[in-house]
Amino acid sequence: MKVVHRYYILPKRDQKRKYWSFLFNLLIIIAVIVFMAWSTKVWLILILVPLVISIYAPFIDVPTGRKKGQIVYYSPLLLSYAIKKNKIQLHGGTLFDYYYTLSMQKSESRNKKAILYSYMEGIINMLDSFNEKQDDIKIEANAYFINPHTAEKLGFKKVKTKNFQKIIMLFNYVPITISYSIAMGKLSFPNILSLKSYECTMGDLRKNRMKLEAMIERINH
Repeated sequence: MKVVHRYYILPKRDQKRKYWSFLFNLLIIIAVIVFMAWSTKVWLILILVPLVISIYAPFIDVPTGRKKGQIVYYSPLLLSYAIKKNKIQLHGGTLFDYYYTLSMQKSESRNKKAILYSYMEGIINMLDSFNEKQDDIKIEANAYFINPHTAEKLGFKKVKTKNFQKIIMLFNYVPITISYSIAMGKLSFPNILSLKSYECTMGDLRKNRMKLEAMIERINH
């Protein structure tokens, strides 16, 4: 199985063109919403502004963060912020990544398979990026598509999801719903309570590398 990020395989000039197109469209939509609110005096319409921003934000922030080295991709659907205070925060793909990686034309099972494969591939690439002297690095992750049993096999330990993470999810519920719907191949609404949080160290993952590689083999067959 090969999971490809269709944005990053584009020539640089095409990436820039799409980037500026996203930014331009965002500004136009905000301007239209503000004009509608002003002309009708129905100021409640302005509530659409943060919703639109939340949808467009990953299409602008993620490529920018990657270019600046603030965001690291370990696979098309597994990324993290740059290591800070000996800690890595892993994240599943954003709406931007789901849009350019998955397809609603494919079945739910195929998309879930692609997500799981990309996660596994990303963890291996992350292990290859650090040597054994860095095995004390702490890793935090949040995910919908990895169940606790599978996570424990890899060395993760399920922990209580922080309220801050739930608040972030609430704020980004619309783009998360769109991402979730792409993955499911139909309109679907994620349950906040289904978000799971995990922790481990780089060393914990390295000890289970053979299990990780075996899982990738099973996904490929």
